[in-house]
Amino acid sequence: MGDNTTEQRERQARWATSYSTMTIREAEERLGIQIDELGAVPLDIVLLSARNLEGVDADVILKAKEEVYKQIIQYIKVEGYPRGDSTDFNKANLDDLVYSIISPILEDFMHKTGRKIRLERDEEIISTNNETGGMGEFVVVDQISETEKKFVLLIQGKRSSVGEGMNQCLLSLKDMRDNNGGGEVYGFITTGETWQMLRNDDKEKWIKDYSALVDCMFGALSNGGILRQRWFPSIVFA
Repeated sequence: MGDNTTEQRERQARWATSYSTMTIREAEERLGIQIDELGAVPLDIVLLSARNLEGVDADVILKAKEEVYKQIIQYIKVEGYPRGDSTDFNKANLDDLVYSIISPILEDFMHKTGRKIRLERDEEIISTNNETGGMGEFVVVDQISETEKKFVLLIQGKRSSVGEGMNQCLLSLKDMRDNNGGGEVYGFITTGETWQMLRNDDKEKWIKDYSALVDCMFGALSNGGILRQRWFPSIVFA
């Protein structure tokens, strides 16, 4: 118990303010946006990037969808349906479900594209000026070399609602992109039943379509960590 507390304090000392303690107003000031006024674009624009990946055709994505479906069915049989209002469905159950879903997607993507992406659990995300920071539950990085990596995407599990994770996800994405030196980074928030996605490039995009999760994940893996010129937030609703 004492060791965990000491480790937590050491981590928090690396940044001035934790994402989890920031209010909506503080987050908006940090991001330079009003969260409830984020713009929207059609879902098919995001899905298009998944369909145009080099080395990844429709059969590859279909295979990944079938594997994810099998994983979900297996999970439900073993651990039950992921309902946030159930006392039997806790954070550990949600983390198990997230891993079950994303692991076959990552494996298929790496196999077909040759990208050296890695899944890191409880990964530190710290702003370039150490002003803000926090822990990413599931963080996918692109391992450029032994000493260099770029953030690709972040996945957060929230039992109560996806809205609960909005501030933290947006703040994490900003710092991930800043650490990358630009480009695109993606965030997924899930309750187990619902998945929503943010993309931080020159716009913030918000996806709300579970059936398109695999397509969106392939698109995020393809574009995440790739440099662009601007950052301006907006949001996408399916």
